[in-house]
Amino acid sequence: MMKKILILTFCILQLSTVVKSQEINSVNNLSLEFGLGYNTLGLNVKSLQQNNDRNKFILFPSLKLKYSIPLTKFHQNSFFEITPFVGYNMFGGKSKKESNGYKDIISLQSFEIGILPTYSLNNKLRFYGGIKGQYIFSAKQKSYGSILDPIETERKWQTSDMNELFKNISFNPGAGFNYNISRFFVGIESWFGIGNLSDSEGIRIYENNYRIIIGYRIK
Repeated sequence: MMKKILILTFCILQLSTVVKSQEINSVNNLSLEFGLGYNTLGLNVKSLQQNNDRNKFILFPSLKLKYSIPLTKFHQNSFFEITPFVGYNMFGGKSKKESNGYKDIISLQSFEIGILPTYSLNNKLRFYGGIKGQYIFSAKQKSYGSILDPIETERKWQTSDMNELFKNISFNPGAGFNYNISRFFVGIESWFGIGNLSDSEGIRIYENNYRIIIGYRIK
């Protein structure tokens, strides 16, 4: 599936060459984007018949390199664009504090690639939706002691590897908007999990991400 996304991205870029030959009166934009996202992990263990969601407030960073390709010009300075992107994403979730003092943070790191069909209004406001695939290369759990420890136990933070629990590949549809201020832009976007992240039978894991983004148009 990841190979199919790479091939599709290449085809979109090839299409841009044809579009440029038709001399659409606009400028392609290369932009760098930094985001801070609130992420939730829905974690269900079937044998326990209970949810162990990680949905307490915590922020994770992301970074994207985007290339906007105008395809169709509408009235005034409005365009329909295709925006391929590549990036780095850190996501996961934070648990609630248990009665005995236990809590944890699950953090995952991935490389992502995606495509965003975009409507640009007057080269100022952009609305977009699309899909991305990501390769998860790291999964860690930072725990404050053990969930089985009694309340009087002296606790400390410890980190453990969780790579075997998570699949390497996942996909997310998403949508958002941003507003240009000269070469800078600010915006909001959301990404939603559409598949089980767990690589273990009997466990289902889903993630949702809500980001505030700040970006700079390089070209």
